[in-house]
Amino acid sequence: MKRVALYIRVSSDEQAKFGDSIREQQETLTEYVGHHKDMKIAATYIDDGISGQKIKRDEFAQLISDVQNDQIDLIIFTKLDRWFRSLKHYLNTQDILEAHNVYWFAVSQPYYDTRTAQGRAFIAQSMTWAELEAQQTSERTIAINISKVKNGEAITGSTPFGYTIKDKHLVPDENAPIALAVFEYFDQTSSVAGTVKYLKETFGISRTRPGIRNMLKNRMYIGKYRKNDNYCPSIIPEVLFESVQRKLPLNVKSNNKNDYIFQGLMVCGCCGRKLSAGQATRYGRPRMDGTKKQYPSVSTYRCRYHLSDSKDCPNKKTVKESVVEAYLLDHIEELIQFELIAVENKKKQVIDNKARKRKIEEKLARLKAAYLDDVIGLDEFKRDRQELQEAMAAFDHTANISTANKKSDLENLLYSGLFDHYSVLSKLEKKEFWRSFIDSISMDDERNLTVKFLESTYVLTNTNGRASFRR
Repeated sequence: MKRVALYIRVSSDEQAKFGDSIREQQETLTEYVGHHKDMKIAATYIDDGISGQKIKRDEFAQLISDVQNDQIDLIIFTKLDRWFRSLKHYLNTQDILEAHNVYWFAVSQPYYDTRTAQGRAFIAQSMTWAELEAQQTSERTIAINISKVKNGEAITGSTPFGYTIKDKHLVPDENAPIALAVFEYFDQTSSVAGTVKYLKETFGISRTRPGIRNMLKNRMYIGKYRKNDNYCPSIIPEVLFESVQRKLPLNVKSNNKNDYIFQGLMVCGCCGRKLSAGQATRYGRPRMDGTKKQYPSVSTYRCRYHLSDSKDCPNKKTVKESVVEAYLLDHIEELIQFELIAVENKKKQVIDNKARKRKIEEKLARLKAAYLDDVIGLDEFKRDRQELQEAMAAFDHTANISTANKKSDLENLLYSGLFDHYSVLSKLEKKEFWRSFIDSISMDDERNLTVKFLESTYVLTNTNGRASFRR
């Protein structure tokens, strides 16, 4: 008695267009086994909505595992394209089946026979054409989608929250103000979990954390999709969207109930990983009765990778949150002054680099003309051209920053008087305040703090109470 596995696969478009449904395949295969007294159904494997060009299919993987465990003698399916549409995947799988003496049969295409060399060769040729057809279909679909995106048309029926489809185009619907509120709330709190709770309690809408995170990353909300920057009407101002993108990586999950001002900003100066926030408790010296005085817990940051079993980070230092906070307040004005100077220098560098690039472009043109006029040989032309192109690439890596806006923002921050009112801010407000202009604060194994913001980095070294700066 042969143990038979029924394999059924359908992709959603084929099921809708051609009626090649799961039920019809299962009925056909079951009827086939019923007409053979030497067969019995060992198991049925169904992959729904998965392309035949993909090798990673859940039920298919289970089928191969059962074959390797010698639980299957024969595999049947309706047509060859239900089994595979990729010649490479077919051949690799066939090696496994032959090693365990397992054959397969397409009940609607009985001329396919893997038991003979001629049959296997015929199947390999057929798979080649099936793969070609699948790839051509994929190329046509991609071309159609590219055209739709270029013309601002929706390519699926699924829409981001706050949008609906009208005349094939995405347009904001009645939930658009709620989507804006989600972005604004996260921008204020930098908390995905808090945004989930806010959405549920304020609007009665349930979303998971990954769902909110994906929503906050979706560029359609600023009207951009793939290569079309005017794909649809925007719901979110681009400035708000970019602010959210900067804060998302700082949203570090913590198991503690405490709120840490610099959580997500603090990084290890040795290994580059985020520093772990926690509470540290200090005890006094033992009393006469053996007890110790317990001081209030304080918020601290340290690299957890030094504490792990592998100890793959040499940084064993711990820094108090209050120390980092006081240090920044003492020196932030000096940092901003240095940053203003750096912005001006950057502006001059960009202007200077543009002039240098023009000179290199002129040299490349003259070099090409010399080669075409047989003044220099091919080897000399290639060598000199490579040197000039490498010099050009070095200038291309220079960021052409918007110096005017950055300088204005820094000056507004410096003279706003916000630092004078810092003491009355809540912990959440302090957290948002520092994140609004600081990219990261790293601490090395000597407790040197590196403050990075607006694309410039300075090191503040605490030596006998004095601070020094170096680039």
